[in-house]
Amino acid sequence: MASVWSVSLYIHSIQILMSLKLKTKFSLGLIFLFIMTLAISMQGIYQIYRLNGDVRLILRQNIRSIMFSNNMLLALETQPVQLDILKQNLLLQEQNVTEPGEGAATTRAASLVQQLRQQPGNAQLSGELRHVILQISGINQQAIIRKNDMSSAAASRAILTLSVSTLVLLSVSILFIFSYPHIITQPIHQLIAGIRQIADKKYNTRIHIRRRDEFGELAAVFNVMAEKLHEYENSNLEKIKMEKTRIETIINQMNDGIICYDTQQHILFMNEVVMRLCGPQANARAALLASIYEHPAHQELRIGSAVFIKEVISNAQGAVVVLRDVSAFEELAAAKTKFIATASHELKTPIAAMKMSISLLADERTGTLLQSQQELLESINDDVERILQISSELLDFTQMKVLSIPNLRN
Repeated sequence: MASVWSVSLYIHSIQILMSLKLKTKFSLGLIFLFIMTLAISMQGIYQIYRLNGDVRLILRQNIRSIMFSNNMLLALETQPVQLDILKQNLLLQEQNVTEPGEGAATTRAASLVQQLRQQPGNAQLSGELRHVILQISGINQQAIIRKNDMSSAAASRAILTLSVSTLVLLSVSILFIFSYPHIITQPIHQLIAGIRQIADKKYNTRIHIRRRDEFGELAAVFNVMAEKLHEYENSNLEKIKMEKTRIETIINQMNDGIICYDTQQHILFMNEVVMRLCGPQANARAALLASIYEHPAHQELRIGSAVFIKEVISNAQGAVVVLRDVSAFEELAAAKTKFIATASHELKTPIAAMKMSISLLADERTGTLLQSQQELLESINDDVERILQISSELLDFTQMKVLSIPNLRN
């Protein structure tokens, strides 16, 4: 019955402690430790005070009686006997009688001192008085031994009492030290676990702390926040899905290939252009995707008959690879090159005829030219040479793809 009552009292105490404010809990904890320390200190002080009282009792009574007895013996041994000192110490001894039998011996000593004052030289009285004084000293010595034993026993009891009290208080303190931090830290661990769940976007997480302290208020606010986040996520989920579908549709309608990577180089998304390039076979697809990822940026990448330029857009969340199809530009460049080559080749025939005509006109066998005609013919010849040089360089450009026409560049 007593154990059930103790458990019930403990549970009730824990419930009361749970309902207190956090500041009050810390204050009560410090006060409890202070009371434990004060109780141990007061117990030790009390036991030391008791032992000190016993020691003072021994010193104040019995040792004084022994001192008076020694003084009387010295006065008795002196020749002639110092009766005044003997009488003075006897009066002090009469005021310090504390032990059984000591009073009778002191009375007998007073009677003998009175007789010795009347008969100073009586050796029998001196011997009997010495015996009585030694008896008084022996009674006090026995009392000192007895009280010393009592003090030792009291010291042992004090040590035992102090040890038991210290052990009990220490046990209570240890129990408090191990249980009290758990009461404080348990809701903290629950809050940390709840915050981690929210960080993982598990907004349906709730913290159940049924307490009326700051942790209870914090848990209630946390639950309200989680509820708001859950509502916000549900309200925006459909909108996010619609936006995702729209963006995927736009990306799939693009003529360029799009591949999205995360921070671990895992493919998150690729549009239909890339899927058509990769083909249905998984091995070929993996090899092609690996070659696309390893290919340098801003350089031509040939996949089958198509030519692409790889561009990379990266940030902290990952990277986007854009394959711009430049096949049409390549075909246009090839057609332009072919046209230039054909035009350059076709220009050489009329240019050669023009040079031949100029040579015939310059020959004196065909007739002598005037000075103005000669200058005009030389100007025409220079223009023909320039046209011939341009056509040659255009032909070289088509073969070497190197532009080396200074006049045209200028």
